[in-house]
Amino acid sequence: MKVLQYLVEAIDLSVYSYIKPAAIHRYSLQDQDLHKYVKTLSVALNYYLQAYSLGESIAKGGLGVSSANLGKLISQTIAASFSKLSAKTVVELHLMLIPTVMSISYVLSVERTMNLNTFRKASALMLTHSDVKDALEVYAVLKKFDKYERILAEVGISEGIIRTNSMNLRTLYLALGKRVSLLNTLVDRLEVIIGMSNRFIKTYDETYDYNIATVSSYIYGLESLYGISLKPDILKERNFMNELYRLDKELRSKGYNFNDLIPVLTASTLLSLFTLEHSVRS
Repeated sequence: MKVLQYLVEAIDLSVYSYIKPAAIHRYSLQDQDLHKYVKTLSVALNYYLQAYSLGESIAKGGLGVSSANLGKLISQTIAASFSKLSAKTVVELHLMLIPTVMSISYVLSVERTMNLNTFRKASALMLTHSDVKDALEVYAVLKKFDKYERILAEVGISEGIIRTNSMNLRTLYLALGKRVSLLNTLVDRLEVIIGMSNRFIKTYDETYDYNIATVSSYIYGLESLYGISLKPDILKERNFMNELYRLDKELRSKGYNFNDLIPVLTASTLLSLFTLEHSVRS
């Protein structure tokens, strides 16, 4: 049940932590519906238990990755949220977090500690060894959303293309990543998630403050993925909250909105919480 505790804590910190410049936060006046992020996850927690169990089974050799039906599980998780929230479902949370939870479970089953190098390998394993049926399951559920129906058309993905090209989840994520860039972090830029997690852990070790650690991790992601550079050591300033608030207003006045970083932040925060629970870090 630890996975459910950490999932709830990860989404809570990622959404409601201190000011994250140009993204949702507890003091935001621009983002009115913060709860949709939390509810997207909370209404589907039972599927995350299944994901954790699947990761254990794969690690122990009782199940092959290609037989895990990862695509079906992602599809069911998205559908569960869609039934409660309809178009307000934050689809990207499940696209990011179901494979992440499976990978975390795999690592802990193999090593009994959270080794970030092994997590990197496990994450690649889960997506690369999926198959066409997995891609078709995810494709079918994404078609329920107007946004993704449009994106799929823009990147030239159809049921026929998936079958003809024998696409798996990795290749589907890469194709979608042309319009939803955060999906590339799970496939080709996993080092960013690892880096965000390391930053979270380092900051927590220095401050013992989960909120500051989350904002520090967010800033790392902002710099790595979007090239937005903030003042070095901004979180060590006496009035750092005022400075974060000023930056939030400045970036938003320029039209920036980095809410799409929240699923990545949630995944990295989840990884951080599990890593802090265990003694060996890499």
